[in-house]
Amino acid sequence: MKFSQVELVALFASVAAAQTLNIPTVVGSIVSLPSPSVITGSEDFGNKEFDRGQPCDSDEDTGSDNAVFILEDGAAISNVIIGANSLEGVHCKGDCTLTNVWFRDVCEDAISILGTGDATIIGGGAQEAKDKVVQHNGAGTVTIKDFTVVNAGKLYRSCGDCTDNEAKSPRHVIVENVRAYGMTSDLIGINSNFGDTATISGSCGSTKKVCREYKGVNKGDGDSEKLTTTDSCLGAQGKLDTLPACGANDAAGTSAAATTTKATTSAAPTTLVTSTKATTAKTSTSAAATKTSTSTATTKSSTSAAATATTGSSTGSVAKYGQCGGKSWTGATTCASGTCTVQNEWYSQCL
Repeated sequence: MKFSQVELVALFASVAAAQTLNIPTVVGSIVSLPSPSVITGSEDFGNKEFDRGQPCDSDEDTGSDNAVFILEDGAAISNVIIGANSLEGVHCKGDCTLTNVWFRDVCEDAISILGTGDATIIGGGAQEAKDKVVQHNGAGTVTIKDFTVVNAGKLYRSCGDCTDNEAKSPRHVIVENVRAYGMTSDLIGINSNFGDTATISGSCGSTKKVCREYKGVNKGDGDSEKLTTTDSCLGAQGKLDTLPACGANDAAGTSAAATTTKATTSAAPTTLVTSTKATTAKTSTSAAATKTSTSTATTKSSTSAAATATTGSSTGSVAKYGQCGGKSWTGATTCASGTCTVQNEWYSQCL
């Protein structure tokens, strides 16, 4: 059977739209936070899922009051899933690190870098971000490595028209080994007139343009317009018109039937009472709320360098960059390409 070019384009577009993020299996029940959880140190959530119990009803910036997590300067979170019922995702107020953080259904932005500092995003992924995944408002460098984005506008955008935008620049982004599926806009957007740079390498997928330069403006001084230059787009892939297609070994999407299902214990949402010190979860199973045991209540978990790579026993194989093991993992443990490598107690990945 022969396909015309138009038919092939439509076919690839439908395949991209059908992909969904291979999010790790949720541990425990979804926790709906009554207010943002403020993180001051390093927290490993062991693949728990958190949301704000608020369906996405606006694509506007609704502020940090609606974030799931607020990371103070120097804070880090790992192995956590941000649920769909969230207007905002993670807000960083300075230096921050996100490791294996997954966004089930992005509303406005998944990650907002608000303060001056460097942000590091390693592993994890996001899907269904109509606008962008990472919004960069403060001066500093954002590094995005081994990340997967599915069905989104942009992966990263340096703020085009923030208040005192030029004073909060320059901003830099480093992108390595990113897989992008079903993108509707450019992978990266930077303000070259404010000194921004983008360094891109080792990535694959479908985007309009790999790196787009804009003219940044201060709020109230007009619109941030697209430029035709690429002088500030660096790295092996910075000046490419499009990314190379991801091969079979790069696949990170799964069919809808394989997506993670939400675990709930009752109709009443679970809530988490937070503070800048400890964060303790409470679950509701009846009209009278009862605390869960400490084995599931505390949100902080320790990891061990000697963590076992796999605990699952299912047959089959895992594509490169997919999950192949970890505590409570019940999926396949054999890599179709690469080696199953321990990232932490809860997550092993084919690399």
